[in-house]
Amino acid sequence: MFTATRLDADRRAPWLLVAAALLFAAMALVAKRASARLPGTEVAFVRFAVGLAACGIASRRIRLQARNRLGLAMRGAFGGAAVLLYFLAIAHLPVGIATLLNYTAPVFATLYAARFLGEAVGRATIAALGLTTVGVTLVIAGTVPAGSFTLGIWQLVGVGSAMLSGAAVATIREVRKTDGSWEIFTAFCAMGCLFTAPGALLGWVRPGAGEWAALLAVGLLSLVAQLLMTFSLRFVPVAVGGVIAQLTPAAAMALGWIVLHEHIGGLALGGASLTLLGVSLGTALAARANASR
Repeated sequence: MFTATRLDADRRAPWLLVAAALLFAAMALVAKRASARLPGTEVAFVRFAVGLAACGIASRRIRLQARNRLGLAMRGAFGGAAVLLYFLAIAHLPVGIATLLNYTAPVFATLYAARFLGEAVGRATIAALGLTTVGVTLVIAGTVPAGSFTLGIWQLVGVGSAMLSGAAVATIREVRKTDGSWEIFTAFCAMGCLFTAPGALLGWVRPGAGEWAALLAVGLLSLVAQLLMTFSLRFVPVAVGGVIAQLTPAAAMALGWIVLHEHIGGLALGGASLTLLGVSLGTALAARANASR
């Protein structure tokens, strides 16, 4: 029998994922400003370092106990490598193209979860995932120069980032059965530091006071978003979580328009509408499935 606490968590989880997606969008906005002068690998390294410091502080009040050590190592390795490849793709491709490739991750996460975790993927969820994927494609296609999409080595690096990110999300779903959010986040930050430290330290650019503030904000936003996502994936199937995550690029586009005054074309607006529709459908599916359980 489920306790009241478990039932409350089941109902809250989809909406906490929505909050995480919005925080990731805000983080992307701040990271874009920070990377105007600082290398992307440096921004990523500081992001992981802030998270690791938070884990150290949390360990003084919360007893961290790793149970599925192999799963934690895999989650950290997949996530850290995914972030590294993502920033390499951004360094050599238009940001829109790199983001488009990276946000195909839910497709891979769904395939991994179905193949290795035995999760059933219903037709409605597949439709919602397809809808949001088309929406994100239109959003990015409407914000990049015409004819700029070609598949070369750096495009393949971007696809590799998505494949690793999808594996990380699917691994979280499995590891969350035995380990807590802080243990999983600690593994992610530790491996992320390991993957990004060489490039960041070799090409280090000394940040100014404002840039340090931006870097700290990136780390804190990432911290809260990652913990919300990790907690929620215990109660939400990977496929539905992938649908909700598609809110991030649409929200980032909106923030870019409001804060940075970036132009949004009709195609991008249409894609954002499809994305929001898919997110709403995915959230409703998750809430209904969890309530019925």
